Order: sequence, then C-alpha cells, then structure tokens
Amino acid sequence: MKNSVKHSRRVGLLTIAVGVVMSLLACSTAPAITPGALREQPTQQLPAATVEALNASLAEAMPLAAAPGAIAGVWAPWSGQWVSAQGTTAPGGSEKMSTDMRFRIGDNTKPMTCDVLYGLVSEGAVGLDDEVSGYLPSIQGIEGITLAQLCHGTSGLGDFENTLGQLFAANPTRQWSTFELVSDGIANPRTGRPGESYADSDTDYVLLGLALKEATGSTWKELYERYVFAPLGMSDSLFPEPTTLEIADPFVPGWEALRAADGTLACDAPKDETLLSNSLAFTAGGVVSSIADLQRYAQSFATGALLSDELRKEAWATVPLGGDAPAWQSFGPGGLQLGPLRGQVGYIPGHISAMLSDPATGLTVVVLLNNSTAGSGFAQTLAMKLAAIAAKAQPAGGQKLPLVGLPWSEEQMTERLAASAVCQPQG
Repeated sequence: MKNSVKHSRRVGLLTIAVGVVMSLLACSTAPAITPGALREQPTQQLPAATVEALNASLAEAMPLAAAPGAIAGVWAPWSGQWVSAQGTTAPGGSEKMSTDMRFRIGDNTKPMTCDVLYGLVSEGAVGLDDEVSGYLPSIQGIEGITLAQLCHGTSGLGDFENTLGQLFAANPTRQWSTFELVSDGIANPRTGRPGESYADSDTDYVLLGLALKEATGSTWKELYERYVFAPLGMSDSLFPEPTTLEIADPFVPGWEALRAADGTLACDAPKDETLLSNSLAFTAGGVVSSIADLQRYAQSFATGALLSDELRKEAWATVPLGGDAPAWQSFGPGGLQLGPLRGQVGYIPGHISAMLSDPATGLTVVVLLNNSTAGSGFAQTLAMKLAAIAAKAQPAGGQKLPLVGLPWSEEQMTERLAASAVCQPQG
C-alpha cells in the first residue's frame, strides 16, 4: 500500500510539473543565438588547387565506400568555400546527385537532442542532475542515471544497436517501439556505473528523448523545431513521423550491402534503404537535413551558439573516449571533440555522414555518402581528410592563414580510408 501511495504522489507531482513546463513553453519565445557565435561564411570559391584536391578526394572515397553518390562541403572563412555533389542516386543509375538534396543524418541527431535538453535547462523546465527514473518511473534498471549522463554518454547502459542493428538494415520500414529499443539496451551488458566513463550507446539518447517528451508534453517534431531548427534557420531539416517512410524530393536514396549467414557482404545486390521508419533511431538518429543546414548546425554545435555562457562551459567539459583513442579525442554534449574540431558522425541504414567545425577559425566540413555499408567511421575519416586539405587553403586578399593545428595529416586519412574500404573488386 505504501508503494501505491508513493507512486500516486509521484504521478501527481509529475503531472503538475508537466503543466508548469507547458506553460513555460507556451509563454516563451524561441531561444536566441549567442551574438557572434556563428562566424560569417565566405561566398567566394576556395583556391583552384584546394578545390582540385577536395574534388579528387571525394571522387576517390566513393568507390571505397561502394557509394554511387556523395555530397560534401568545406567552408574556410579566411579563404573560401567548396560544395560538391558527385555520382548518382543509385548504383548504375542516371539521376545525378545535387547539393540541395536532403538525407538522413543518423547520429548527428544526438547533439541536437542535447541542445533541446540544454534549452529546457535554461528555461528551468528540467535540471541536468534530474534522475531519468523520475520522468520514466515505469522503466526498470535506470535508477541513478541523470539527464546529463545520457547526453554525455556516461550512463553505463548497453547499446541496443549492437543486437538490433542488422535487423534495422534488413527491415527498414518496420515500426519500432521506443520502449522496445530501450528495453533491449538495458538488457545488454553494462559498460560501467552511471557517470563512470564514456561508452557509445544509442540507448542513452532514446531514453533522453522519452524523458524530455514526458517532461514537456511536447512532440520531438515540436522540440527540434523550437530549440534547434527555427533558431538556426534550418529550413531543410525535419523530424518525420515514424509512419512517414518516404521523404519528399529532393532526397537522396540510400543503400546498404547486408551480410549473409556466413558473414559475407551482398555487395552485388545492396538493399534499397530509401523507405525507412525513423522509429529505429528516434532521438538518437531520426533527423533529416541537408548539407547547407548541417553546415550551419555544425558551426552552432562547435561554438555552443544555442547555449548560455554558463551552460556552454559545463556542456563542453568533455570526457575521454577511453580504450585506444588518443588523448586528443573526447566526447562532449552528444558529439565529438577531435583536436580543435567539434562535431559528430552519423550512420543510419542507407546513409553515412559527418560534420566537423572549429570554433576558433570557423573551418567547417560536412560529408554524406549514400551507401552505409562502410559505417560512420568511414565518413568521419573522409571529413578529417577534407579538413586537413582545407586547413592549408591559401587566404583570400586581406586575410591571414590561421593555425588550425590538426593532430592528423591528409596522408594518414588517405591510408585509413583505404584500410576501411568495403565491397572492393577481387583480383
């Protein structure tokens, strides 16, 4: 009986809290961007030699990833910009890729989910140290985990992607319950105690999505629009309903070579992943965007443009990746710190992508490949290579070449791309 009374009180308090949050959301305006946080971008093209090197690198990467097409952009404020679409939308197809096409950004959604969290914290709607179980009392096994730990990947929960990933790629149109995903993640082996160390886990961001939805009573379509898309002018970006399988044109079709029972890849018959329910990723990877929008978001994420000064400092108190990762790699609010660059890399069946930006110089790179077989690490390596090329771009008139200070070289990334190639011709 005591437990029943305690539960009733908790539900009553949560109902009151939701009402207060809804009032806050209704009365307040969209969060403002921190003045000066987004550097003005160049309109002129990068120098011809840099453009040639970038075009060649993108063209060389596509066959290594078995991707029929790719889109990429580089913005170096001291020098110029380069945006390119290469290849076709389908293997052996005739429809050309174009730079205005939207695509599924996968894990690049995670920092956006954290931006919503920090926006709600700024308004006093939730607290970073709030325990998730307070918002989701019906879910067992999440006691002692806070909202901040979910955002920073330190919950210790297992990753449902480890056990469900192949099912996602083989059944892209299936409707997945968020509780089904979370339950699978909780059932996986723990990676540590809450707050102890970082471990990549989609479970964290789905749980965070469920908790904030419960806290606000708002849909995630509304939350992303209010806290991310509208403030940054991301007019190409959206969070589809889970029942919306087809994204309106212009949209990049996606492909993935599935593994047979013996572990070999079906490279000659990649599966069409174009029709897909984002229920398989929810707030860990369900957003659709474009190169132009991701460029703007990458800059915002790197500089903390959507965060207050106090929260920006707290958000970017990064944690080590652990394992064999070098010391210059760490994890922040839903995304990576790679040397001076901040960003994230994304996988979802059909698409792999990456976004990186330097808060000091404004150097920004975004890439997309429309075959996900090689995984998000391939997109990250390609983005790092393009960044290494662009960091040396000669300055335009009146500008100075900044010291970006990347702890990797173009040559190292070229070797890594070759080593991670998939579906290569034999002999």
